[in-house]
Amino acid sequence: MQRGRRRSGSPARLAVVNHARTRIVCTLGPASSDVKSIAGLISAGADVLRLNGAHVQAGELRSWVGRVRRASRQAGREVAVMVDLPGVKLRVGSFRDGPSIELEPGSEVTLTGARRDGDPWRIPVHPWPDARAVRKGQTVLLADGQLRLQVIRRRGEELVAVVEEGGELLSGKGVAFPGVPLGLDVPTRRDRALARAAVHAGADWLALSFVRAGEDLRRLRATLRRAGASSMPVAAKIERRDALPELEDILRHSEAVMVARGDLGVDVGGENVPALQKQIVQAAHAAGRPVIIATEMLDSMTHRVRPTRAEVSDVAGAVYEGTDAVLLSGETAVGEHPVLAVATLDRILTSAEEDGHAPYAGSALWTPPTSAAGRPDQHVVHAAVQLARTTEARAIVVFTRSGQSAMRLAKERPRATIHAFAPSAAVCRRLTLAWGVEARRMPGGSGTDALVRAEGALTPGDRAVLVMGGAKDPAGATTLIKLLTC
Repeated sequence: MQRGRRRSGSPARLAVVNHARTRIVCTLGPASSDVKSIAGLISAGADVLRLNGAHVQAGELRSWVGRVRRASRQAGREVAVMVDLPGVKLRVGSFRDGPSIELEPGSEVTLTGARRDGDPWRIPVHPWPDARAVRKGQTVLLADGQLRLQVIRRRGEELVAVVEEGGELLSGKGVAFPGVPLGLDVPTRRDRALARAAVHAGADWLALSFVRAGEDLRRLRATLRRAGASSMPVAAKIERRDALPELEDILRHSEAVMVARGDLGVDVGGENVPALQKQIVQAAHAAGRPVIIATEMLDSMTHRVRPTRAEVSDVAGAVYEGTDAVLLSGETAVGEHPVLAVATLDRILTSAEEDGHAPYAGSALWTPPTSAAGRPDQHVVHAAVQLARTTEARAIVVFTRSGQSAMRLAKERPRATIHAFAPSAAVCRRLTLAWGVEARRMPGGSGTDALVRAEGALTPGDRAVLVMGGAKDPAGATTLIKLLTC
């Protein structure tokens, strides 16, 4: 049986073609800003299109979402829009005499809380952290770790440091104090404004940067409730060391999690990221949450037409670990070959999924999510996957009002193709982040059995397992399983 995503045809039909089940998230930017370019990304395999709130203004979101929707119609496939809220990222302010300065190794510089008027001896940083948490000997990384300083003393609210690794420093580049609690909360005022604008623009997902604990997500959720969007799903980005002890709480209050390896590597050291990536992926599996691996998946393809062997191995390794999605950033936002990068990623993912080391239900390589006794939904979908395996069912069909049942099913990693019927286009779009789920709107007036037989790609004698909640069950409940033979 072929596995994968439908590329064309009637939106209600259970057509199946051979493409990756692991989802592809693409960042939009100058290289992919018009409808034709976005449609090219979707046709090549993009499932979720990300707007980076660090570079997109609230007033621009409606235009971006509109272009994605038009491109989706051109490509003949539904995709989701994810708005990435930038959170608290320290950045270098502007310089008095130009866009950059040169930091000489061995020179002393002062770090100060300001937005402008910097020079080679005074570096403005905003927002300014709690300098009392920074000790003598603390490393300061600039420009994603390319430049390095060491703090030699604190002077009031300013920090004096010596340049250990120098070079050109551009305005707007990131500033990091690895391992230091900075005392800055998310979501910020700008995050909340972007979240409200994303709701009004019709976005499907939010991602919150620099999450440290579940409380950060609860604050964002309060903003969404006031905006009338309490059901908006949120992905928590793990980028700080102090988030790791709170991972269970973070997963409890989010719908997905992202391993943001760039800023995480700056904070904990790049050599520690692979082990932490596995830890976060495993925690997400146990919680039944989709997990996205991000940063430099195919970074060389920002300029080249082929990835390095190391990048191919990195992408395949993410599949073997059981990631639900991978994210391209500069490759599609500013790269020279955005569509080629997506198509290449799709091929790598497909090849890895066909390998014997790819985790699927029933394999010793895969441990399904756990479920509390008081909420047995995951046990139900686990039983459905076992039934599909033992009866050699060709498909598992889930009828879902909120998308939660389909999300749970995806985390079981069945070999049978997953088809989800949902009542709205919004739920279908949100499910484009769920591994291997083919979502479509449920037409009115059809019973479940008749719908599968009439609209499906199943032939006489094929089996399908149906999963759903009862008519009187609350939204999100999964209580019923049925084996259907066509």
